[in-house]
Amino acid sequence: MPQIKVGDYLFKRLHELGISSVFGVPGDYELALLDLIPSNALLWRGNPNELVASYAADGYARVTGAGAFVTTFGPGELSAACGMAGQYAEYVPVVHIVGYPGVSAVRSKAIMHHSLGDGRFGMYEAMAKEVTAATTVIDYAPTAAKEIDRVLGVMLREGRPVYIGLSADVAYEVIEGSGLENPLLKALPPNVAEVEKAVVEKILEVVEGAENAVIIVDGGAVRHGVLDETHELIKLTGLPTFPTAMGKGGLDEDFPQYGGVHQGAGTHPGVKDALEAADAVMCIGNYPSDFNTGEFTTVVKKSATIVDFQRCSVSIGDVEYAVTTKHLLSALNASLRSKKFSKPAKQVTWTPYPSLGTFSADEALRQDFLWPALGPFFRPGDIVIGETGTSAFGLCDAALPSGVMMFNQTVYGSIGYATGAIVGVRQAIVESGGKWKRPVLVTGEGSMHLTIQAIGDMLRFKLNPIIFVLNNGGYTVERLIHGKEAEYNDVAILDYSILVKAFGPAFESKYYGPIKTCGELTHLLNTPGFRHAGCVEMVELILPPLDAPKAVIKTGEAIDEFNKSKAAKGETAMQGA
Repeated sequence: MPQIKVGDYLFKRLHELGISSVFGVPGDYELALLDLIPSNALLWRGNPNELVASYAADGYARVTGAGAFVTTFGPGELSAACGMAGQYAEYVPVVHIVGYPGVSAVRSKAIMHHSLGDGRFGMYEAMAKEVTAATTVIDYAPTAAKEIDRVLGVMLREGRPVYIGLSADVAYEVIEGSGLENPLLKALPPNVAEVEKAVVEKILEVVEGAENAVIIVDGGAVRHGVLDETHELIKLTGLPTFPTAMGKGGLDEDFPQYGGVHQGAGTHPGVKDALEAADAVMCIGNYPSDFNTGEFTTVVKKSATIVDFQRCSVSIGDVEYAVTTKHLLSALNASLRSKKFSKPAKQVTWTPYPSLGTFSADEALRQDFLWPALGPFFRPGDIVIGETGTSAFGLCDAALPSGVMMFNQTVYGSIGYATGAIVGVRQAIVESGGKWKRPVLVTGEGSMHLTIQAIGDMLRFKLNPIIFVLNNGGYTVERLIHGKEAEYNDVAILDYSILVKAFGPAFESKYYGPIKTCGELTHLLNTPGFRHAGCVEMVELILPPLDAPKAVIKTGEAIDEFNKSKAAKGETAMQGA
């Protein structure tokens, strides 16, 4: 293979990983590097700030499998650090490329702009090490290819973000391109056959010996790419299956085995009864964070045997085995295909979702009505993002048809994430060849304020999401935790009817609202023109300031009861989140 620029080598590797669009904000230390993007079959999708760029790359990676964004050294990369932390916490493979000052300036310890003015240049990479799986700063061209491949390899193995620093002068140095003849390894290595077989046998022994075995599909099943294997396992066993809030949208809810969302203390009553009866649980991708467990509550009894499937290990009870879940599930499914599951599964006889109940058309819109009503609006091909807050909890009560992807930032919980991420999601939809159709954003107005500039990207790149804004007069979840009437839980009042026009007056957009009653929402959701507009559509939903999904309220009640018992014993109370 002929010689190649270092920058071209990097971008060709990104293209090899299925990345077609690169997000970011231009800065002087990276401008020459950006010139190489178009010649490597990549599209530049610039953003209004680096935080939006990092969120957009995150959303893109969740759909395509990997993402990338470019910022400049110092202020640019630090502005993106929050997004990288979220990628790290939630196992999202994104490469952050940072344009560095020239090698001579760094080596001479010159006082350069964007530095701290003391001749040091390694402090920002040191910060990035805490929120990435691997970092490198390339200042020597002969080892550049090896370093690029090493860092991207870690990203693929661990499913987490990485950091590559590269100055424009090194980016244009020429190196051998022969490394590109060897594709990066995307798959995890196979398990030791004898160990894998023994673990499969132990799992079957546990599950077939149980009276009421179930499957819980958590966020790791989505993030570690084992949904296909999980769906096959559900079909082969016929076991009732329950996603968590983080797993919602990964599991096909049209399966007859779908049992509803496990939300700890906030679990829907019929679902709660079924889970309480379980004596064995195959928990795939377990991620027991506070948001994901209803503040560390569960309805699974302590005596139940747990088979915990993680990315690179599986535990049966207290015994952990060094096997990768993806390969192990394939082996488990092969065993079940050759020898059918011996026990008839318990049928799902309960209702997995809360009902709409009885609401009159002129009744004020409430969350108990909103989420079940939104379910029929979703259709195959949608990708739905729920923001941290009432949206993330409420969407668990919406029925999703087969072929819908849904996610939120369950663990890291950075508000504003969803508005930035929908930019990357829609770009991935455009590149999906028709597999995905509509981007749908559901966010609170307080959360949207943090990344509201992303609306400009939605318009200029013609990304055309459908945006539901929950306008409840401030931070509702925080009000329920503490400070119901406190001023610090208020937010600025915006005019949403002209907001989209303000960010792109030359582009078509539509506003619907303010929607204040159940009848108005029902009418809108059944309006043929809505959902087919071919432009950005914003829906403003007016909700009471202290109204929240039942899961939030029930979790809060459980925390209060827990704290009362702790106080009676003189122990430390639990804080809500």
